[in-house]
Amino acid sequence: MAVKVISIGNILMGDDGVGIRVGERIKDYLEDRNIEFITGETDFQYCASKIQPGDFLFILDAAITGREPGDITVIPIENYIYKGNLYSQHGCSLITLINLYKKEVKGYIIAIEVEEIKFSLELSSLLQSKLNNITKEIIEIIKEVSKCNNL
Repeated sequence: MAVKVISIGNILMGDDGVGIRVGERIKDYLEDRNIEFITGETDFQYCASKIQPGDFLFILDAAITGREPGDITVIPIENYIYKGNLYSQHGCSLITLINLYKKEVKGYIIAIEVEEIKFSLELSSLLQSKLNNITKEIIEIIKEVSKCNNL
């Protein structure tokens, strides 16, 4: 069993790339703790190829749930394995592949609420202004979940 953080999103679509941006910021932190970091972007086949049965996953992704931009929702992956209803922008495709390949995994989707998704190489100014706090909060989530699950 390995612990892995997979960041997904499209950096060409503004806030949709927030999972990638956060992943880039925490990569060194993760590697120092022997947590494998995978930048998946929108290549779900690549992501699925990196997942092994028994892995514990943290999937970082953008979300549109109606909450405040920058809010973080932590969703157990088990809630969506074999169910198909998922709040994140790209997680459904990755979860679909996990199901298709019958990979038994545990973990969480860490969904970051976005302000807008549009053609842009930059995050919205609102999300950019909250990026440091979002990053710190996600590190704390990973620390706490890892501690509670003896990872």
